[in-house]
Amino acid sequence: METVTQRSASPGEKEFKHIKEKFSTFDIRKVYKFEKLIGGGHFGTVRLAHRLSDPKIKYAIKSVLRSKIKQDVKSLEEELEILCQVDHPNIIKFHESYCDYRYLHIVMELATGGELFEKIVESQKFTEEKAALIMEKMLSAIKHLHQLAICHRDLKPENFLFADNSPHAEIKLIDFGLSKRFGTFNSNKLSTIVGTPYYIAPEVLKGSYDKSCDIWSLGIILYIFLCGYPPFEGDNSK
Repeated sequence: METVTQRSASPGEKEFKHIKEKFSTFDIRKVYKFEKLIGGGHFGTVRLAHRLSDPKIKYAIKSVLRSKIKQDVKSLEEELEILCQVDHPNIIKFHESYCDYRYLHIVMELATGGELFEKIVESQKFTEEKAALIMEKMLSAIKHLHQLAICHRDLKPENFLFADNSPHAEIKLIDFGLSKRFGTFNSNKLSTIVGTPYYIAPEVLKGSYDKSCDIWSLGIILYIFLCGYPPFEGDNSK
């Protein structure tokens, strides 16, 4: 099922100029060589790339169309600030960002092992030992976020990638587009209804929740690990 999110009103050009200040205006193609397309969607593409100075090390570059993000400038700004703040072996690493006349480019660590979702489908379900090993890493990543007063708000198997195809590859949390800070200057309580239906905590749907909504989502994922199907079913978001 698709992610649920409430959109804010379109910001003015002044606000867009503000986020551009966070991007390098140097020509990214003079730093990186773009390779094959590895992902894409309504807002842009994700391509394999390497530095011109070192072809051996690969990166994933997310190129977002500037014309498509007028309603999401604040979300993108917060996502970048969060990516710059986090530092954990089970969270995808942000490297740098660039801006040109058409795209905003975000250079990320490359994870080549595929989605956790795909592994679940292949295996149908995990053994308790395998589930425990993966869940320990996922919990560690979320603990790191919560210690930084960051709530992810869209935890699901599709948002965890394996670093590579080795048997003991690290798992990496991705996609901080719906993440939100909480704490002293921003009340511990959150109210925006966001997430993906199978994994949303009931408190989120009520519009009053806190960081523990992430723990609920991990509980759903653990259930799927062990049973091979979600605990709550439905044919549509409602």
